[in-house]
Amino acid sequence: MTSKSACEAPKTVRLRRRTVSRRTLLTGALATGGVLFGTGTAPAIAQGRRDLRIGLFGGDFGNISPLLRADIQGGIITRNIFDPMTEIDYKSRTIAPFVAEAWTVVDPLTWRIKLREGVKWQKGYGEVTADDLVYTWQFHLDSKSFQMGSSLSTLASINVVDTYVAEVKTTIPYGAFPGISMGYGGSIISAKAHREMGHRAYSAMPIGNGPFMIESRRGAEIVLSRNPDYWRPGLPKLDRLVYRAVPDATTRVQSFLNNEFDFISHPDPQVLQDIKKNSNVTYRSTPAWTWDYQQFNLVGNPDAAFQNKLVRQAISYAIDREAIANEIYYGEAIPTDNQIPEGYMGHRGHLLRYPKNGDLAKAKQLMAKAGLRGYEVEVITSDKDWLRKELELVAAMVSQIGITYKIKNMDMGGFNNLWLNRRYGQLLEDVTMNGPDPDATSWNFLNGQTSRGYNTPKMNELLIAARSEFDQARREPLYHQIVDLTLDECPMIFHVNPNNIQIYNKKLSGFEPSPQEHDTVYWG
Repeated sequence: MTSKSACEAPKTVRLRRRTVSRRTLLTGALATGGVLFGTGTAPAIAQGRRDLRIGLFGGDFGNISPLLRADIQGGIITRNIFDPMTEIDYKSRTIAPFVAEAWTVVDPLTWRIKLREGVKWQKGYGEVTADDLVYTWQFHLDSKSFQMGSSLSTLASINVVDTYVAEVKTTIPYGAFPGISMGYGGSIISAKAHREMGHRAYSAMPIGNGPFMIESRRGAEIVLSRNPDYWRPGLPKLDRLVYRAVPDATTRVQSFLNNEFDFISHPDPQVLQDIKKNSNVTYRSTPAWTWDYQQFNLVGNPDAAFQNKLVRQAISYAIDREAIANEIYYGEAIPTDNQIPEGYMGHRGHLLRYPKNGDLAKAKQLMAKAGLRGYEVEVITSDKDWLRKELELVAAMVSQIGITYKIKNMDMGGFNNLWLNRRYGQLLEDVTMNGPDPDATSWNFLNGQTSRGYNTPKMNELLIAARSEFDQARREPLYHQIVDLTLDECPMIFHVNPNNIQIYNKKLSGFEPSPQEHDTVYWG
């Protein structure tokens, strides 16, 4: 798949973005033209309304089956169609039972999972049983799916014990199993529906066990309808969700102002202050388990200048993380230089080595020590408009130490194709952790099997030791060592932890930020 624009080097050093025309456009709409924001005007919403129009970022939703890797916007849809075995309590940062009502450790390499009775598949495909769980995880094993390098990386075998109980063998002791394997990897598929429909058809229009099921999909729009057989009493509270992907943040906000959406995520940060003041809109900003980062492919580019860790350290010193938080997110992000967010075991602080405003003198010293005055490198990013702006800003920062970023903006499918197959040199992207365990912050990105760019014996040994340790007092220092090694080696450079931001119609109630965020929402 080809990129949407040609590679281009930044022409000028520009450390502050000037977007007056965009802001002027939206500020005018906020003041005069927006249906939701007209002075003293409330949204025209009929009482008893039971549909919701949602504006998401990105383009085509792509795959929405748990058996295949989904793009981020596709994953949002998937999580409304499928309930995982465990869920995250975001307030307490703990793992709670969901489709699985219990689990036990038989021995360090054996887990027994008890599924909840009475959970039904959509569209009459029967009850969720241990046969479905075994079918799903065996499919991942046999196909060597993306989950085998991620949440199911320790899975050795799985067998049915009885109708609702399965027994799992792991390759190593794995304390994060309930949150990572049963959570992010715990979306079960209907064995009967998958066999009948075939893999391709099921991946496009899957049968799930969640609160909503697919009614229709076309391009950048997917319509979900209420699952009448959903197992949680009284949910969902809405009958239909209409998702439409709009790549540009300004357009998303404008569509919201024009009453085309009731709810949007990732609004243009420039207008947030105006939105906060409006009495007809609810504004939510939640600290997220997300970071923006740069990654280097140290496996597939033996002659690249960034193979020298002094160069990677220089880049990290050249980054003004506070400027990214302010210029790209307008203060709705926390500068960070490491992978473990606040609230996780192993968190010691947001900035452990690299100053929030950078250190250009130190960066230039490191470049000189590496014997380099500068070089050019292609850097790819996806179709998230805020990351494209961030990459422009970062390119301006590193240009001050002689490095020229040749930016290649891509759609998400094209980006993933290069990243997953290690056919890139350097990238800038964001990612959200798949569980509240430090294993989720490091394993997928830094171990030699799945990092797609980094492989060292010392890091591999630390990662295996940390995920195999059940004693938290012994486990935490291992993650300190993992973070310290990451900060020194810089296979990844972390910029900020952005907040999750949503704006929505004031008449909506029941919203709680979470992966499955619309099952409890209602008009009232």
